[in-house]
Amino acid sequence: MPFCDLPRPSFRSLFCLPLYLASCTLQGKDNSLKKSGGGAKDMFRKIILGIVLILVILVGVLAYKTFTNTPDMIAVDPVEMSSFDVDAAAARLAEAVQIKTISADRDSPVAAAEFDRLHLLINASFPLVHQSLKREVVGGHSLLYTWEGSDPSLPPALLMGHMDVVPVEPGTESDWQEEPFSGVIKDGAIWGRGTLDDKLSVFAILEAAELQLADGFKPKRTLYFAFGHDEEVGGVNGAAEIAALLKSRGVRLAFTLDEGMVIVQGLMPGIDAPIAFIALAEKGYLTLQLTATTEGGHSSIPPRTTAIGKLARAIARIEENRLPAALNSPASDMFDTLAPHMSLPLKAIISNRWLLDPVLVGELGKGGATNAMVRTTTAVTIAEGGTKDNVLPSQASATVNFRLLPDTSIQDVINHVTNVIDDPDIDITTKQGNEASRISSEDAEGYQMIERTIRETLPDVLISPGLMLAGSDSKHYEEVAENNYRFVPMRFGPEDLARIHGTNERIIIENYAEIIQFYRRLMENAGG
Repeated sequence: MPFCDLPRPSFRSLFCLPLYLASCTLQGKDNSLKKSGGGAKDMFRKIILGIVLILVILVGVLAYKTFTNTPDMIAVDPVEMSSFDVDAAAARLAEAVQIKTISADRDSPVAAAEFDRLHLLINASFPLVHQSLKREVVGGHSLLYTWEGSDPSLPPALLMGHMDVVPVEPGTESDWQEEPFSGVIKDGAIWGRGTLDDKLSVFAILEAAELQLADGFKPKRTLYFAFGHDEEVGGVNGAAEIAALLKSRGVRLAFTLDEGMVIVQGLMPGIDAPIAFIALAEKGYLTLQLTATTEGGHSSIPPRTTAIGKLARAIARIEENRLPAALNSPASDMFDTLAPHMSLPLKAIISNRWLLDPVLVGELGKGGATNAMVRTTTAVTIAEGGTKDNVLPSQASATVNFRLLPDTSIQDVINHVTNVIDDPDIDITTKQGNEASRISSEDAEGYQMIERTIRETLPDVLISPGLMLAGSDSKHYEEVAENNYRFVPMRFGPEDLARIHGTNERIIIENYAEIIQFYRRLMENAGG
């Protein structure tokens, strides 16, 4: 989930640094010249004055680039969308939450009966969508809707969501304020699994389409709605099958919009306003298994290094030698966009990345989410080995998960791990993986439509490109769409980050109404 926990720089003022260095230089030179003659003294004074002049110019450039880095003034008038029955919309989403369309893992059977129930609920809840749009079931349980446009020369747009949800972690049930699949409406919110990830998107898109159909809206551009059933376990049988179907029909999309980044507030140092992040890309995914093998036997006669010891050494080497950090697009685009809105000294650092990029990357690397923005991350998630306290295991294994930056490939990571471990007794195998996505364009028509829609329906927010740290179904559509964006206008504060895939998942109803209005206006902007 996108947010910035950038630590504040420890130095008091960026611009004191060059002057401090100059004074140290002068003091050192004066001390040395007391021991030398007058001619040399004049020469050194000229050198020192030159150094001081260079430092003064440098300070001037830093100050100029900082204080001239001001926000772009983009004038877009807010659009007042017609009202609708928000309580009824909330009730429909609440009912959907009660249906347990759980994706546990790739090897588990699909909850077919639950998806059938959800399909029936969708048909009953959105009769105009069911009657007016072409509906197809793909991959057994995913849904593809086609809203034909009047102008076939316009490339279609596709809005996405997924109907499956993750299970509730065993042992955490009592931590929920409301039952995870209750769909309770309480305290101005809808509670339960799927209210954020991602039945929310599915039902908000359908609510928006139903309202537009009722108003007689007819798009010029064909609009597709794609709702996968297995996103939480990779989307291979859902989104991937829909994308393959569109490709077989020769469809080339103007853009797609999926879940991903959100509106955050109180999470970016130096910025009080809410920020809408539109992800231009998502990180790749790689899981490796490390296996150490030795002879087993009785623990009373152990070898110098056991299988578990070899494995521990390999894990330590991986964690101590992380992949290098670098601030590249689209994370760099985010900081460049937001710098004018920041307070000093962060604004000064980001405005002068040409000189201070190592400082910025170093500070970002100290955080949690910010470290993930600048680095292919490494996480040891499973370790196995041994069955009894007096028996030497002949084999021990560990599972390591990596999230890849867009400029890092799966082979890059495998090569890094192999070189860092440097142990022929450790077998490295790939369990699963997909490359990082392509980086979509900020200048493309789709991004401009999304950005304009945000300004028209959510005028209080700043807008920035970003990098999605997790994964989505968008990656499956790269062969049918040059640009794939990831954004849902959910409003998140610091306390909301743990709700996705965690306990007490819920959506504020007022925010849900905003999301529906956003999709309504986007259909108008995209549909022409």
